[in-house]
Amino acid sequence: MRRRHFLSTGAAAGLAGLTATAAPRPTAAASTRTAAADRTAAVRGYDDGLARRDLTTRGADGVRIFLREVTTPGRPPRGAPLLLVHGARPDGTSAFDLPVPGGSLAADLVRATDRPVYAMDLRGFGRSDLPPGMRTPAAGAEPQVRSDTALADIGTAVAFLRLRHRSRRLAALGWATGGHWLGMYAALHTDLITDLVVLNTLYSGTSHWPLQGELADPGRPGEPLPQPGWRAVTADSLTARWDTGLPAGQDPDVRRDPAVRAAYREAALRHGPPDGSATPPGGQPAPPAFRNPTGPLVDAFYLAQGRQFYDAGLIRARTLVLRGEDDFWSRPEDAELLGRHLTRAAEARVRTLPGASHYLHLERPGFGRDRLLAEVRDFLSG
Repeated sequence: MRRRHFLSTGAAAGLAGLTATAAPRPTAAASTRTAAADRTAAVRGYDDGLARRDLTTRGADGVRIFLREVTTPGRPPRGAPLLLVHGARPDGTSAFDLPVPGGSLAADLVRATDRPVYAMDLRGFGRSDLPPGMRTPAAGAEPQVRSDTALADIGTAVAFLRLRHRSRRLAALGWATGGHWLGMYAALHTDLITDLVVLNTLYSGTSHWPLQGELADPGRPGEPLPQPGWRAVTADSLTARWDTGLPAGQDPDVRRDPAVRAAYREAALRHGPPDGSATPPGGQPAPPAFRNPTGPLVDAFYLAQGRQFYDAGLIRARTLVLRGEDDFWSRPEDAELLGRHLTRAAEARVRTLPGASHYLHLERPGFGRDRLLAEVRDFLSG
């Protein structure tokens, strides 16, 4: 029997040009390369007792997709694989598997769920291939990695994991834009994801969106400012909203571990495609930066204007919608509307995490991270 839940965990109750179509399902990985075990944790003197392997697979279009595998060594997992999908800025490893205590949601999910966990990079992110428009000057390209492209790469990862584990069951968790992509994918491929978790994601609605003012084109109502194909993201710009979004007067170190913030910044610069900008003669060297596709931001703008990229009523997977109460990216309206539209899901849960931010999985346990893990563990054990 289908169940629906709308709760705050702190209380007892309570595309322009894109349509809902996707590229054909990718075939099983045409080529798979398993790299040596990742050495980052060992080099840094941090060993959490889990095993890691860096894997690549190619989709039907030949694009190479990277996945970080995190497992318990020495014994087979009991649960089906869990795929983690990053958002619009950092790659999967930077978002979900930092080599410092409290910095790896992937590791904590392995322990909590006894599943193998995989953090993927979409094309244009981290160690996956760059699309052609990110190999050229940014000004000469259309915004790169729109939602239809993201769905193709998620399909590549799903096909790879189903083949690797010979499993008909697959769980997936997406953060922010990653949740939008996974929801769209689950609506189009209703039999390929059995358990879906979306965290701090836009869906549709017209209530205030904090990024509206900086992205809207005043000369074209309802349209974003023209965007280059990609932008150069420095460490400071990566964490700017995290740094400025903390409650006034609160010591940042109380909410987040400085080591996690430092590891997040360092990993994104190390794993992301380098900007490669040359220093002008006699000029100051530019700070290190990575190339970041702008397509996800364009799609997010349209979602925040009330455009709906997919019908959640098509999703059949058990679905958990999570939103941090203080998230700047998604709005209460997004979570509520998505929950109401999940009319055919095997089960639908909607949870608001009190006091939690957009970056809750990178913050200390008492600021939403512990509640996040508890909700996901309980959901995936059902």
